[in-house]
Amino acid sequence: MDLMTIAIEAAHQAGELALSQFHQPQQVRQKGPSDPVTATDVAAEDLIVRTIREVYPNHQFLGEEGHQAPTDADYVWIIDPIDGTRNYAHGVPCFCTSIALARHGHLALGVIYDPLLKETFHAEAGKGAYLNGQRIRVSLKTRLEDAILAMSLVPAQQSGNARVAMPMLARLQPRVESVRIMGSAALHVAYVACGRFDVGFQDSIHAWDVLAGVLLVREAGGVATDLRGQPVTTSSGDCIVANNANFHSAVLRAAQEALAETELNRKPRQRHEAQ
Repeated sequence: MDLMTIAIEAAHQAGELALSQFHQPQQVRQKGPSDPVTATDVAAEDLIVRTIREVYPNHQFLGEEGHQAPTDADYVWIIDPIDGTRNYAHGVPCFCTSIALARHGHLALGVIYDPLLKETFHAEAGKGAYLNGQRIRVSLKTRLEDAILAMSLVPAQQSGNARVAMPMLARLQPRVESVRIMGSAALHVAYVACGRFDVGFQDSIHAWDVLAGVLLVREAGGVATDLRGQPVTTSSGDCIVANNANFHSAVLRAAQEALAETELNRKPRQRHEAQ
């Protein structure tokens, strides 16, 4: 069984498991401040790992629910069993399973499966991006004022909150047609890849939230970097995705301004705490 086939199979199995438990009473615990996880998250991640290990026993895994891969591993699967856990736990019908594979440190493939809509997004490096087997492309919009912007807002109290999303939103909202916040970073990025959205950013997230979608966007003809304009990797904590370089530049500029503003606001507080 080839890599893409097993990735899609694992995503489908995990997504269908999540769907079977949706609207059922959930055991929810907090991994950290405002960072929920359900029993189904853990079961779905374990199912993905078991499914892939049956075929590729020497591959490693980096997962939201606890799997940690050695830094020198040749093949690392990056897993988010239920992206949109807060939606899922509250019965909001917007969540998905996201699986990416890094081969020798480079993104090789990505799969995002939405079990509610039965939509399977997949991409392999150099081979294009697809939705349910049909080739997809980013949108052709060229005017930012016509663009739909997708983003996330993590809870203010969440550990590691970079506090740049609101300053970025303040800069970008007046310049775009509309803003969408769905609660699933993976679907935000996948929707840019297939042209439903035109541009987006995610701050204070983890690689497993967006790596599969980043490859989708690239293979669909778009642009994807982190908030500093660098490649998105397994250690990245944010990303920008866009249908074209001009849209990407506008969001990157807003990110740079927001990061500088946040740093300026942090310095007086640090000086006060040191006194």
